[in-house]
Amino acid sequence: MISNKNLSDDVLVTSRQDSFSSLSSPRIRTSSWSKSGSYSDSLEETSPIAAIFDTENLEKISISEGIKRGIVDTITGQRLLEAQACTGGIINPTSGQKISLQDAVDQAIIDHDMSARLKQAHKAYSGFDGVRGQKKLSAAEAMKVNWLPYEAGQRFLEFQYLTGGLIDPETQSRITTEEAIRKGIIEGRAAQKLRDVNNYPKILTCPKTKLKISYKEAVDRSMVEDITGLRMLEAASVSSKGISSPYNVSSAPGSRSGSRSGSRSGSRRGSFDGSSSSHSYSFQSVSSSSFGI
Repeated sequence: MISNKNLSDDVLVTSRQDSFSSLSSPRIRTSSWSKSGSYSDSLEETSPIAAIFDTENLEKISISEGIKRGIVDTITGQRLLEAQACTGGIINPTSGQKISLQDAVDQAIIDHDMSARLKQAHKAYSGFDGVRGQKKLSAAEAMKVNWLPYEAGQRFLEFQYLTGGLIDPETQSRITTEEAIRKGIIEGRAAQKLRDVNNYPKILTCPKTKLKISYKEAVDRSMVEDITGLRMLEAASVSSKGISSPYNVSSAPGSRSGSRSGSRSGSRRGSFDGSSSSHSYSFQSVSSSSFGI
């Protein structure tokens, strides 16, 4: 859905890379789609946001490290990790491998406290245990019997839908909303709400602008590391919109305080000083027509 390249995209990428070939900064390529109404289903699975790109240090870091440095707030960090947990596992930002919550704790990607907060999100992937002898329940089914709070369950369904489709915990495979309706997992109205991605709630604080955004908008703004294909969300201690971060306190471990001269603007033209980095990144955005009806 997101990474699919047609001929026009290839031409755009080639021209972009040629224009940047003489620069030392990381190559940036963009893909664009026209804007239209609601989405229809697409089962081409794509990576959720896997890491943070620290624009001040030009460094890829884990989401937990972004929280420690004070450039990602705790709620946003948790919700980014929920999106990983409910779609297959926590992503190791170095290798790209999806791993269990316990393995993520063992590898210091998350701590025990965060692991406990992510258990429900993980069950949205692995399934909620039903009554003995019955099948495991999906997130949508767990919401119906009040085993999963509506607000959390809706988030998990949106994360799954945006990254390739709802997940059937029996097979741990993606299914379309139409198939979910046929199986009695969701109703038509719920499916319609999932498809209306442009009206998803703004549940995140953008780590770069410090403005409220939806997960769909976060995916739109993410960078894609060419080598691993992992999605990264840019972050800074000072907003690119000139808004001070409400959670950037000088006493936080590793945080930077005050304004920075030379803080980067919101431009997507790859204006990083890449002299210390040989990585190549891409900007890819998702719009309504990429699912298009």
